[in-house]
Amino acid sequence: SNTFPVDTTRGELPNNEMYMSGRSLFPLTIEMCHRISRQFKGRMRISFAGGAEFFNCDKLFAAGIWPITVATTILKPGGYNRLYQMVEKVEPMAYKPFAGTDTQAICDMSSASHTDVHHVKPIKPLPSRKSEKNVPWIDCFTAPCKGGCPIAQDIPEYMELCNKGLYGPALKLITEKNPLPFITGTICAHRCQTKCSRNFYDESVRIRDTKLLAAQKGYNALMASIKRPAKVAGKRVAIIGGGPTGIAAAYFCGRAGIETTIFERESCLGGVPRHVIPAFRIANEVIEKDIALMERYGVEVRCGAPAPSVDELKKMGYTHILLAVGAWKPGKLDIAGDVAGAIQWMKGVKAGNIGVAGNIAVIGGGNTAMDAARLARRSGAEHVTLVYRRTRKYMPADEHELALALADGVTFAELAAPVKQADGVLTCEKMVLGEADASGRRSPVGSGEFFDIPCDLVISAVGEQVDDALMAANGIELDKKGRPAFRTNVEGVYTAGDAKRGPATVVEGIADAAAFAEAVIGEAHTYDIPEQAYVTKADAEAKKGILTMSGCVCCEGERCLQCATVCENCVDSCPNRANVAIRMADGSHQIVHVDKMCNECGNCTQFCPYASEPCHDKFTLFQTAEDMADSHNAGVLFLGGGKVRVRTFGEPKDYDLDGKNDLPADLEKLIVTIRDKYGYLYN
Repeated sequence: SNTFPVDTTRGELPNNEMYMSGRSLFPLTIEMCHRISRQFKGRMRISFAGGAEFFNCDKLFAAGIWPITVATTILKPGGYNRLYQMVEKVEPMAYKPFAGTDTQAICDMSSASHTDVHHVKPIKPLPSRKSEKNVPWIDCFTAPCKGGCPIAQDIPEYMELCNKGLYGPALKLITEKNPLPFITGTICAHRCQTKCSRNFYDESVRIRDTKLLAAQKGYNALMASIKRPAKVAGKRVAIIGGGPTGIAAAYFCGRAGIETTIFERESCLGGVPRHVIPAFRIANEVIEKDIALMERYGVEVRCGAPAPSVDELKKMGYTHILLAVGAWKPGKLDIAGDVAGAIQWMKGVKAGNIGVAGNIAVIGGGNTAMDAARLARRSGAEHVTLVYRRTRKYMPADEHELALALADGVTFAELAAPVKQADGVLTCEKMVLGEADASGRRSPVGSGEFFDIPCDLVISAVGEQVDDALMAANGIELDKKGRPAFRTNVEGVYTAGDAKRGPATVVEGIADAAAFAEAVIGEAHTYDIPEQAYVTKADAEAKKGILTMSGCVCCEGERCLQCATVCENCVDSCPNRANVAIRMADGSHQIVHVDKMCNECGNCTQFCPYASEPCHDKFTLFQTAEDMADSHNAGVLFLGGGKVRVRTFGEPKDYDLDGKNDLPADLEKLIVTIRDKYGYLYN
């Protein structure tokens, strides 16, 4: 079954068919195994090769299926190291002469595979786990989680500090870049986890949960350690908007000793998380801890009134002004009927000013739509329908949020566009998916067919915007998309978060806040990372090939692969061993691609965290001059003695390693190491 032929019907591959791999391989193979065992009443000897791995090898063996062979699992990060864990699992099991296969046990495995997390396809297509950077020739090990974070948090380092129980130092390290550890530890979109290399093993490290654990356990120590800095003369900051972006900007400026004031029209700080996001997602007590952390640096807070204008603030002596208002303005849903904007409706429900009853339809497919639908369901609505014009596969909401809405009993009306609401009914047009648009999602097209949904109230969760009246009143220019620049046309005035981007994530707002603080301060914030935050190369290598699902959050540091210390995904996953780790004199590893061993299968590309193909983009070792001429790769050809031919950028050049040359020093060290210690790779 490891060569199940699969038709390529949409031009995904150049061939008409391809071998099957992926999540469906084991369920199909074990069902075929079940039918054979049942037909022959367990008397047929069965060997197995079709998705066997650590999580099922013991069950296969216990059912009398052997020998068990593997391929797919060792072509993933961890490579042959994965076999050790499988051996540890199966070796203690008693080996007995063949007495038949256990048909019922095989049947149970087949049934369980249909709902097993390792084999069930996700609701939405997997997001790209690659960064936007190209893989460098030298020193390519990187932590993709850090690259996936808008503020590039030191994730492997604080994971290790938490792993050692050093929660105070972990939280201090987190807050060097992230002043909202409680808010982000609770509701962050955690793109870092999407990028986590652990996804290629079993499931992502629970980075967000670990951050929250550090915040909970390290908070008191951190608060006690904060000393209010000396004031910086000549600079005063005014921040309009007391949501996450404004709080973060105030923290960064206050930490630097700059006199800072937040102006917030609501009665208290917190923005959308405080006033809109349902309490079952984030509690006010959580938000208050982040606010208290900011106030520790002496930030002044003025709530309960509209902020002064930019001109008035300048007259009050403020030298730098940040507009950090949220996207409170509802998007336009052009239908007749009883329609409410999601943000204002959720705000009213959370404040206890709006009652919830009857049938509710939520229009939209983003995280706000999921929050509104769940809030309606939990607040007394008889029935809640989420209406979306594409399928759930194309919903912009995070898959986790989508799954929570389904778990709360929200009904999804897919391929549906609202037309009008009247007399307790929402009329929708059935849609069909047409060609893909610029976002890669297939565009919905009306079919001319209509249907009705019971609906007393429509909640519009589409296209929330920042009210541009604030920008217009202060003379701030907008671009073609209706958005201002970070550094606006008005001297000393900046924008951040929703005000700059449109609806943004909390951590994107923090990134803008940090950029604003750097502009005010005149330099980037620097800090030291504790030695205890680092792991040895041996410790990182010991984790490779070990599959283990999440358990207690305090143990997540053990699951972190510490990719910045050792990556080598391309080495692990190459079936031909064409990517080789070269051990340098200082003990570090550099990855070299061996041209003669590569058949360009592309497996290394699948698992490389960069937007690159290691087989084409890593420094390459060539066997012959013809091989080098046929390739565009940067690389080296050994000509004999100390002579080498090297291509970096452009045409190859010949060099003498034993004499003076103008090779880059790091490349020369690598080439000399290959010559002196790895001659078997090219001789």
